[in-house]
Amino acid sequence: METTKRRLIDHVRAHCRGPKQATAVPGLTLFRSDHPTEPVRSLYNPRICIVLQGRKQISLDRTRLDVGPDDYLVAVIDLPVSANITEATPLEPHFSLTLDLDAELIVDLLFEEESRGGSSETAGAKTAPQNEDILEPFERLVRLLDRPADIKVIAPLIKREIHYRLLVGSLAALVRQSGTTGTQISRIAEATAWIKANFNKAVSVGDLAQMTGMSVTSFHRAFKSATGSSPLQFRTRLRLHESRRRLLLGGSKAGTIAFEVGYDSQSQFNREYRRMFGVSPLGDVTPNDDDGQ
Repeated sequence: METTKRRLIDHVRAHCRGPKQATAVPGLTLFRSDHPTEPVRSLYNPRICIVLQGRKQISLDRTRLDVGPDDYLVAVIDLPVSANITEATPLEPHFSLTLDLDAELIVDLLFEEESRGGSSETAGAKTAPQNEDILEPFERLVRLLDRPADIKVIAPLIKREIHYRLLVGSLAALVRQSGTTGTQISRIAEATAWIKANFNKAVSVGDLAQMTGMSVTSFHRAFKSATGSSPLQFRTRLRLHESRRRLLLGGSKAGTIAFEVGYDSQSQFNREYRRMFGVSPLGDVTPNDDDGQ
């Protein structure tokens, strides 16, 4: 396993030219940091994250996940997080990579295989120890960056294998429930997806609970357990992340953006923006990526 990891580190070092590097393989992103970083608030989409060297911390409200060079993390729903690199030096940089999870692929694999049992999971993200079954296909996936002509044909096959390994690995229960209709995680995933697509619309917790077929009390408890925030807090964070993205792109005033993302009050928007990002909308001109790099 260490030999595979060393090859992965060499590949990431060769292809990651900045703190964050999108790649020619759809959904695959490489990360590098030569020093620890301050926490950055962001929204994680469903993904697998493998830390190869160094260490990072991911916080969901009161839950903290420490991901080191022997760990991988899987998030199966959209999650508002605070992420930062905790261990990195110029001599031993932090190296990691992420791959977006494909919900349709998970469902397809579940449909094809024989039914397997599994414990109930309520968290939206968990960590597990790395193993060769996970690292080896990732090494082959990253190696495709040296053979770009092969990516279109070979990458989907390797991604399918990675998703299969997740479905039979240490975090199988979590991944399986995300692709199984009617489970608590799949219902919360349905709610987070709806909020993400309609963050600028007014909606009550009761409406969301009805959408998922749960009582208000059960829905609120399950949502908080999975995401670390209440449904309305989740929506607020989505609104603020989108407003920050638009501000940093330029071309629109803060007041216009506040209205576009769903705020009725400019002063409330300013207060919540400052509370989340530590700076007013007008003073925020420094972009950050979504991984605490």
